[in-house]
Amino acid sequence: MKKQLFFAAAISALLNSFSLMAENVIIAKSNFGDTSVWEYVSNPGQYQEEKSHWGVLTELNEHTADGNVPFWGVSGLAKNSEGKSYYHTLSFLPRQIVGATNVTMEFSYFAEGLDSGENIQWCLFCDTTNLFGSLAKSRLDTSNEWETVSIPVPSDADSAGIIFRIKQQGATDFAGIGDLTLKGEACPERGASPVLNVTTANWDRVEISLDLNEDMNLLCRSANKNYFVTNRPQNESSYEIGGSLGRIVVVSVNEKEFSDADVAPGNTYYYKAWGCSPEGNFSCGSPIKEVTVPELPVVDMAVPSIEAGTLNDETAVLLRPEVDEKLTVLVDVAISRDFLPNPYLFFSEYGKGSGNNRYLEIYNPCPEDAELEGMSVCIFKNGSVAAAQTLPLFGSLPSYGTLLICNNKADAELTNSADLVSAKIDFTGNDAVALARGDEIVDIIGVIGEDPGTAWPIGEYATGTANHTIIRYPYVNRGSAVWRSREWEVLEKDFFGDLKNHECSEKREGTIVYEALSVPEDGLALTNLSVGKLYYLRAKTAYKGATGAYGGVCGPFQLIPEPSAPLLLVLLLIGASSLRSFPL
Repeated sequence: MKKQLFFAAAISALLNSFSLMAENVIIAKSNFGDTSVWEYVSNPGQYQEEKSHWGVLTELNEHTADGNVPFWGVSGLAKNSEGKSYYHTLSFLPRQIVGATNVTMEFSYFAEGLDSGENIQWCLFCDTTNLFGSLAKSRLDTSNEWETVSIPVPSDADSAGIIFRIKQQGATDFAGIGDLTLKGEACPERGASPVLNVTTANWDRVEISLDLNEDMNLLCRSANKNYFVTNRPQNESSYEIGGSLGRIVVVSVNEKEFSDADVAPGNTYYYKAWGCSPEGNFSCGSPIKEVTVPELPVVDMAVPSIEAGTLNDETAVLLRPEVDEKLTVLVDVAISRDFLPNPYLFFSEYGKGSGNNRYLEIYNPCPEDAELEGMSVCIFKNGSVAAAQTLPLFGSLPSYGTLLICNNKADAELTNSADLVSAKIDFTGNDAVALARGDEIVDIIGVIGEDPGTAWPIGEYATGTANHTIIRYPYVNRGSAVWRSREWEVLEKDFFGDLKNHECSEKREGTIVYEALSVPEDGLALTNLSVGKLYYLRAKTAYKGATGAYGGVCGPFQLIPEPSAPLLLVLLLIGASSLRSFPL
């Protein structure tokens, strides 16, 4: 008998343990009579008219929910101001998933008489930003019965909500939503999330504090808050500072106060923290905190002065402004307040002729030779935003010189004259052709991402860039990142009479003498300045690859010639004579 009792007790205990393991946890349950239970919002807001309903009801066309509790009812929805039917939305805001795993979102609904083009849709969204799966369309008619839907919540989600969209018109159609529950199995280690505070953000760091019950925590940073949903710490794993979880980075382990210095000025970052039990089980993540690191400070340069001994007929010494020593100070020197750069290289001639006669001519309007390293010709075909062909350039282009590039199968008259021959020079009249320096467009023919059909029109020529030679007018002295058809003269196709001989009547030198000079702690001596010539200064700060805005322009200043020996003797004699005039 004792053995039987013991066996029965053991079986009962085992069943109880299974019962506990499978115990359901209700995270959130809707109450359409009280939005504070589970906050929800509707767009447009609720309304109820004689033949249209959008709001909380207890009965709709003889439909009632179980227990006669209120539900969200829809009938004969109003159209918009243009008389068109549109989607009305009902959004249940995310609730944090604490103490539960294997979570599901469950709800009931009915649809009666919905026709083609009318439907109910629902969409689960997690962690406030990410949608999981496509919108799920209901059947148009549920035979007047309530149906239950259960949607699994992704295991790595820390919170979950749902959006309903209803598109319906006509007073004889009805729909309802009710009995919304977010629930799962008990999981004690998935406890409450830590409290994350971003206290301050300076141009070189972000200050962070954490408040949580566990002794261990993990703080991560991302450049996109969406990455936190699909990348999160896993139980029983070890993490180190600087390690990555997919596209998020670990910036702190077991720190309550933390300064993140691995940030760049002007950038926006997102932070999220998780608590971790001694057993290695992670709790829910904290709400995501967003912070934008301030831009770098703006600095002004001081004009070299005679009093400070920083100016003479050979050099001008630039003193570093009083800014943080971690910052680099970059200074430009120019002969005008405008700080005009040297004009960019640009396309001077373009040919789309017969057969493979395709060529481009590039002109250097600068008084100095231009380095071509880092520059390329890019061809965007048929309205594409991605370059189909990219031809890197190399070497240098002499001052006021041209670079002729043509297709490798062009006529001999072209290939024999060309400086560079390539199969990549393959374009038609509707392709955009760009001259680029790195990722920057320096000059362009056509519009990237736009297909004009046969060709880009130029003036009276509807097919200006197809079966024609076009030449830049002489007044143009720099390229443009925007297509300017008015700058081009249209000639017949296969006209080669102006190759490598471009005329530019408006040559203009830039005014910048020195650009982006770093000013060390003890100042910077400028050499090769002309005595008596006026100069201007401007400066900006730099840090970890980021640069700030320019400060104000200061100047002008000029080198002061030292007096010659005879003049100096005269000055000394004048001084001695003045001394003798005073009574002793």
